[in-house]
Amino acid sequence: MKFTVHTPDGRFVTLGDTEVATRARVAGGTARGHAATVNGRPSVIAWSEEGTPVSLLAFIVADGSITEITAVIDPARLALMTLPDPV
Repeated sequence: MKFTVHTPDGRFVTLGDTEVATRARVAGGTARGHAATVNGRPSVIAWSEEGTPVSLLAFIVADGSITEITAVIDPARLALMTLPDPV
């Protein structure tokens, strides 16, 4: 499994099921998001109270299992993305 995080400081990649599960649990526990589809991928988007996207988690699923997670927490990158309206 692969977990890629895009931050203002760059891109960080974690490989391995256990390592990815640990990172995803930590990341998932800090934000509340809403399910969405972004670029055809199942995703979760967290929004600020002002309606600005705070984070995006996008998943690649194969044979019923998550094989890759991409997280975007870089505000500049999020601002350039076409995302659904806040819920």
